[in-house]
Amino acid sequence: MRPPLPAVATLLLIGGAAVASGCAPAQRPPPETLPLVSQPMTQPLPQDMTESAYAAADAMVNELDERMMPQQSILPVTFVNLDNLDETSSLGRLIARQMASRFTQRGYSVMEVKVRKDLLIRKDQGEFVLSREMEKIGQEYKAKMLLVGHYTVAQNRVYVNAQVIRLKDKMALASRDFTLNLGSDVRRLLGQPL
Repeated sequence: MRPPLPAVATLLLIGGAAVASGCAPAQRPPPETLPLVSQPMTQPLPQDMTESAYAAADAMVNELDERMMPQQSILPVTFVNLDNLDETSSLGRLIARQMASRFTQRGYSVMEVKVRKDLLIRKDQGEFVLSREMEKIGQEYKAKMLLVGHYTVAQNRVYVNAQVIRLKDKMALASRDFTLNLGSDVRRLLGQPL
C-alpha cells in the first residue's frame, strides 16, 4: 500500500487540477452583433417634384447671390431631353416654370416667356434657345441671364440639370443637379404609358 501523501501535496494537486480546468477553452457566447447604423443625410431628399425644383432653385440663388444682383432679369427656357435637344415634354415645361417661380419668390426679376413672339417657340414643345440666339435675346429683351436645363430618363429616375447662364459671355453662374422619382405623375408628364 502506498503511503499517504502529505496534506500540502494533496492541496497542490487539487489546486493544479482546478487551474488546469480553468485554462481549458470554454464555450464563449457568440459576439454581440451591432445594429446597422446609417449616416443621416445632411439634407433630406425632397418628397415631390415641386420641392425638388424649389430646392434646386434655392441652391442656385445662393450661388448667384455672390455673383449677380437679384434685380438682373432671368429668362427661363423650357428644359429639353438630353438625348434629343429638339424634344421636350410637359415635364420639361413644368420644371422650368417651377424653378422660375422660385426665382421670383426669392427676389429675381423673371421674364415671362409666353409673351415673347420671336423667341424660338415650337407648338406643344415650349421655348428653345439656340446658342446663336443668345446675344439677340439679351439685346432685345434686356435679359441678363437664361435659366436653362435638360433631363435624362433612366429606369427608375429622371436626372435633371439646371443652369443659369450669363448671356454676355455665356458663362454658367449657377448649376444644380437633382433627380425625380419616375412615378406615375412623372411618367404622365413625360408622355410615357403608365
